[in-house]
Parts: sequence; structure tokens; C-alpha cells
Amino acid sequence: MQNETTPLLEQYWAIKNQHLDAIVFFRLGDFYEMFGQDALEGSRILDLTLTARFKNTPHEIPMAGIPHHAAEAYIAELTKAGKRVAIVEQTTEPEQGKIVQREVVRIITPSTTFSEAVMKGKKNNYCAAFIQGEEYTGLAFCDITTGDFFVCQAPTHIAYTLLKRLEPSEVLVHESLVTMPSQELGAYYLVTTPILTLSADETITRHFHINSIDSFGLQKNDQQTEAAARLIVYLKETQKTSLAHITTIKQYQWNETMLLDETTIRNLELFTTVRSHDTTGSLFDVLDTTKTPMGGRMLRSWLMHPLLNKKSIEMRIEAVEDMTQSMSIITRLIPHLTRMNDLERIAAKIGANRVGPRDLHALRTTFDQIPQLCDMASQMHSTRIQELNTFFDQQTYTEPLSILNQMISDNPPALFDHGGVIRKGYSPELDEWRDIAYGGKEWLSRYQEEERKKTGIDNLKIKFNKIFGYFIEISKGQLTRVPDYFERRQTLVNAERFITPDLKIYEEKVLTAEEKILILEKELFDQCISFLTPYLKTIQNIGKAIAEVDVYCAFAHNAISYRYTKPHITSDSIITIRNGRHPVIEKIISQQYIPNDLALNSTDQQIIILTGPNMSGKSSYLRQNALIVLMAQIGSFVPADHASISIIDRIFTRVGASDDLARGQSTFMVEMQEAAYILSNATDNSLVIFDELGRGTSTYDGVSIAWAVIEYFHTTSRTKILFATHYHELIELGEQLERCHNYRVAVKENEQEGVLFLHQVVPGGIDKSYGIEVARLAGLPKEVILQAKMILTNLEQNNTQTRRDEVNPVSTVVIQPHLFSACAHQNLIEQLKNINPNTLTPIEALQKLDELKQHLT
Repeated sequence: MQNETTPLLEQYWAIKNQHLDAIVFFRLGDFYEMFGQDALEGSRILDLTLTARFKNTPHEIPMAGIPHHAAEAYIAELTKAGKRVAIVEQTTEPEQGKIVQREVVRIITPSTTFSEAVMKGKKNNYCAAFIQGEEYTGLAFCDITTGDFFVCQAPTHIAYTLLKRLEPSEVLVHESLVTMPSQELGAYYLVTTPILTLSADETITRHFHINSIDSFGLQKNDQQTEAAARLIVYLKETQKTSLAHITTIKQYQWNETMLLDETTIRNLELFTTVRSHDTTGSLFDVLDTTKTPMGGRMLRSWLMHPLLNKKSIEMRIEAVEDMTQSMSIITRLIPHLTRMNDLERIAAKIGANRVGPRDLHALRTTFDQIPQLCDMASQMHSTRIQELNTFFDQQTYTEPLSILNQMISDNPPALFDHGGVIRKGYSPELDEWRDIAYGGKEWLSRYQEEERKKTGIDNLKIKFNKIFGYFIEISKGQLTRVPDYFERRQTLVNAERFITPDLKIYEEKVLTAEEKILILEKELFDQCISFLTPYLKTIQNIGKAIAEVDVYCAFAHNAISYRYTKPHITSDSIITIRNGRHPVIEKIISQQYIPNDLALNSTDQQIIILTGPNMSGKSSYLRQNALIVLMAQIGSFVPADHASISIIDRIFTRVGASDDLARGQSTFMVEMQEAAYILSNATDNSLVIFDELGRGTSTYDGVSIAWAVIEYFHTTSRTKILFATHYHELIELGEQLERCHNYRVAVKENEQEGVLFLHQVVPGGIDKSYGIEVARLAGLPKEVILQAKMILTNLEQNNTQTRRDEVNPVSTVVIQPHLFSACAHQNLIEQLKNINPNTLTPIEALQKLDELKQHLT
């Protein structure tokens, strides 16, 4: 393909060879064109018609194009598919005999897009850099759409956990990891880290205009410093701008928040459900009553990073309590929050030169809401609300608001196509051009009247046609009065047409007015952006303050609407919950949720072994207590009548697993790896949930492993454990170990209704699984249920302790040769029981007897 020698294609291939990892959008007039492999790939993803240059020749080149005005939607689809798009624009005006110069003006990637079609308002879109050392790994990550930039240095296994928690769209790694990605990195779009032309510390100091990296907590030669520098270079290389909105680097204090691993986030369904992978039905879905995108992102971050500092947690809880006691203020506050726009992303668009007129209008309307927010916040008393209120002081944003009010019109268009962006009265030159373009009739009428008075020609008329433009028409009888400055343009039968210097100047202005208006408006808009740039940090700080108030308001709303209570954060090693409820399930079910208590401590009830049938609520009970702990540590009120909770450093979950086919691991292997991870990382201040352990192997193996794990925790630590199991043998541990106790989910049995699950957790173990009853409720055929009951009875009589995965019950229990023959006899017995002889005639009785006889033959 590259053998073609046309100047245009030479220009294209020169650019393409520098961006082999991107799909190149090459601007040709009103279209972006793709060539070669890019055209093949782009047309497949975007469902475009594929054409070709030099068709039916040995040099045929595939080609596909899109209109430039519709490019954003197409680019969004490509980035969703993990593609990078290099935008090539014309950078010079066309000249006769010369090819137009073109260059890459921006590279759009999955993590650097500003497209509304890709960005999720309430979720960050991170790009991360991962620099792995022998023991420690440096991690830097940035959301270019908000300007947030974080770094940390952590043991490598922790760094992988942090990476999974952040869910970046792209990860910059060493070249070796791109070509041979590890299992931990396999889920992300991997990009080779860019080469540094300066040292890492100099790269950072130059961008932030500082003398030393010490203020960011960085040191030379640290992996985190290297990661930060390479991330800055990558973002600048792709965006081709200064990125003025990235104003600082913050240390990501991973050891100051609860470290939630990928498994726990998934099993507790914090953001998506396990079954449908949908947000609906997650904890975030329930708690997110925020009104702003900024508030939603902050809530998500808080859920991902529960606090470990008692004072910080209590400060948040105090703010929520303050709001719950000021419902009238909340009622007035919510409409103002609803009208606030995403200040963080508007600031980022300004800094990245991606902002439009409507964005600046949105910024101004948000500023207009802040005085009411400030007034309402001043009526509250909590320490944190008062701290946040300092950001709402009008003095902090007077200057940027003044700039917007002076320069931007009240209702600007989305684009610059037809003007109307800059406020009338700001620029006399622009106003003059607008008068010419849109007020021409007034000028012409005024000028015509002036010339009539000067010349004394009462019938002098100014006219226009496409050939001659504007002209003055004078009848033959008035030609003697024509002044010298009138220049003849055309002679007609009954009149003469003239042009004047003033009319010629006006004509030239009119013909170029609209173009001039657009040029001037763009220049003034860019000037407005430059005026606002020094205030980006202020705008970002106000945005974060609004977000935090929004989260507190949401927590207060939830507390009142869902009957949540204020948790007590204690220094004692306890978790005491009275009448706790599952925050998600209680919102989904139609009937009233049955609450339950929990008491765990490090002195006499460290471990709870929970037994009970399937569908009785064991799993819900385990998860609800973990969620209550987590909610307390993000500063939320909790679904309970009372909760006293000590700081939990980590929550671990081991629940039902499935095969990991990608890694060639069985269900049991996955289960054991998760258990090993918990045993290695849990501390005395951790909470561990085991929802079954050892199910993926034989009964004896499973019981032995579960038994040993419980004994290990009891012997070596004070880790708080909730252990749900079907192994009734484990009940013995509750009687043998002093800090281990048995609880069960209560069941009520009667002949009329069968088994009734009460969903109440009470002391003591239970030695029946009620599995057959659950099978009946699930709708298994009656014959199967009856056969299962017979097999179970025989097994119990023979004192058999095995299950079907170990021994085939049909081969060990003496039953009829046909599997369901006993069921058939049982059916006859049931039919006989249901016959009432007193209601049958003699003939009907004989017929019924014959029917029963037929069943036996």
C-alpha cells in the first residue's frame, strides 16, 4: 500500500507510521477518512461502507469515511471498543499547487476521552501507570476529566489489589507486560509507558511549575515518581495541550482506608450485582440519592475507601446527623443541588481546551446557586459543614463569575456556527460587525436618507443584486445632481447605477461579516478561557465541596426515608447490631424485612457458626452485617435499631465460587485460593465472612478443611468470623471452642404447611438441612420428592454419613428395582386416602377399584 506516491498518501503514511497503535482519522474536506487496515477495522466496528482508492488495481487501498460533524459519536464507539483514535486536521490554508499541511492534533483513548457518550457522570475514568520494582510498585492514576491525580508506592501484591479496585480504562506498563500480560493485568487495555526525555522529577516540576517534588511527598528514583512522570508525559502526548487543570498530585493513602479486594467488592455487590452485573440491586444503587455527578463520584469513592480513622468517621456522621435534624433546610437545599452542574469536569474541559459555550453557561448557572447553598450551610452546626462552607463564600468565585457575566451571553449556542456566544456590549468591534450582518436594513435606510439630503435627489434608492452587489440607482432626469464621489457602475434605459466609497466599504463588510463574527467570537472565547484558567483550582475546590455536601444530604435523606440509625464508633473490639436489616433486600421485597441481631467481639464471641436450610436467609444475614459495618465506616447511618462498631481494617468474603476457565482452575481451587488469601491477610481487626467452605470436594475433605480453618482462626487470632455452613459436624466446634458459638436460622415445622422458614437467627445449631423441602418449594416433581424422602429415611436408618457425591444412595439402600416404583405405590396409597366411600355409588366404587388395579399391572 505504501508504494503509492501521491503527495496526499505520502503525507498520510508518514503520519500513520508514527501512530501505528491508533486508528488515524485523516481530515479531507468535510470528512475524516481511514485507509488500509484502519479502514478495515473501523468499518467493522462502526458498520461503515468500505470503499477503496485505486480500485481494481494492484495498489487498491481500502478506504472508509465519516462526516466530521458526526465524528464524536463514531470516536466514542471506537474508544468503547478499546481503540485509540489519532485526529489529523488541516493546519494551513489551501494554496495553489501546494498540499495542505496536516498534523495530529489529539489522540483519543479509552481513558482520555471527554465524550459524553463514553463518560459516566457518577464514575471516574482513570488512566494508570504501573511501575513494578523488586518489592514495591509505584502506581499513579489520573482522571483527566476531573483533574484528580494520585500516586502511591505499595508492596506489589497490594498494588495489584489497588489497581483492580480503581478499574482504570488504561494501564501504562513496561513493554514486557504489554506483550505478555500477567493474569492480574489481563483485564485492562495495556499501553507501553512513554519514554522520558527529562528525568522523572524534572518532568513533574516543569508541569506543576514548582521547584521540588518534595511537596508532593515524592522522592527521586521512587517507583511512584517514575509512574507519575510517565503518566504526565502520556497525557500530554495524547492531548497536545498543557493540561492546566491538573494542578496537584495527591498521595493515595491506601493504608488509611479499608482495603477492599476485588472479591469482596463483587460478593458484597457494592456497585453491581453478581447475577446480572447491573447497577440496579447494588448497595450504590440504594445509597445514591445524590443530585450532582460530583456527589455521585464522591459517594462511589467513599464506598470504595471506607475510613479507618475514628475521628474522621465521626466527623462525617456528625455532618449527617446535623442534616437529619434540619429537614426543612434539606428540603430547600435539594432543588439547588439539582440545578448544579459538574464543576470538576467543566474545569477539566477548560484546562484541556475542550470546553464549549454551553459549558461556560453551566458554570455560571452553578455559581448562581451557591449563595443559597452558603446561606443554608451557615445555619448548620457540624464542624465539617462549616469547613466546607468557606468554599462557598462569594469572594472565592467573584472574579470568574464576573468574567462569565461580562463575556458570555445569557443563552449561548452549543457551537460557534452562527455566533451569539459573546454578550452584546462586551466588544464594540464585534457589536459593529453584528450590526452590519444583522442590522443592515437600518444602516442602508439611514445612509440612503443621508445621500438624498446631500444630493437633493428625492428618488435616490439603494438596491442590491448578486452580480453588482450594492448600488445607488438614479433616474435619468436627476443625473445632473450626481456628485463627483459617485462612481458609475451600470447604465440602464431609464436610470444609472452608482457606487460610493462608503457603500463599497459597507458591502465588503457585509460580505465578510458573518465570517468575521465567528472569528472574533472564537478569539474572545479563547480570551475568556485564558481569563478563567487561573481560577481552575478554585472551581475544582468548590466542586468537591458541593459534592461532599451532596453526599451528606443524600445520607440524611436515606436515614430519614429508610429508617436508618446513627452508628456508634467504639474503640472496643466489638460489632454489636440490634435489629439489623439488609439495606438492599429490604427495598426490593414487598413484605416487611425480618431484622436480626449480631454480637461479635474478641473476648467471648469471636466466631459464629451459622447453620440452617437453603433459602432461610443465611447468606443475606452474613452480607447485611458486612454492609452495615462498611456503611458505618463511610459515615452513613445504618439499617438497624442500634449499632456499636469498632474500626474494621478489612472485610473478607468467601462465598460460592465457580470455575475460572480462563486460568484453568476448578471451583474448588478458586475456593481454596480465596481461603488461603484470607488466612494470610486477615488481622485481629478484620471481619471475615465464609458462606460455605469446602463444598467443592468430598464431604470428609470439606468438613476437615472447614474445621481446620475455624480452629486456626480461634487459635492464632481474634479475627471476627461469620461462618455459614451445611456441615452439621461443625456444630461440635461451637461446644468445644470458648470463643466459638452456634447460631441457626429458625425453622417451624407442621404437618399442614410443611416447613416454614422464619428468617430469624437464634442461638444453637441445627442438624437438619431441609434440602428436600427446599427442592419441593423449587418445584421438583412430586415423584422425585417422594423418592428423595424414602432414600433419606433409609440413609438415616443406616446411619450413613455420606452424600451423593461420595456414594450412590441407590446402590447402598435396598429399594424397588425401578427407581420410581416405590413412588408409584405411594401414589396409590395417596389416592386411596383421598377416596370417601360414603360418597361413591356401588358402580363408581367398582370403577375406582378397577382403575387402581390397572396401575398395579
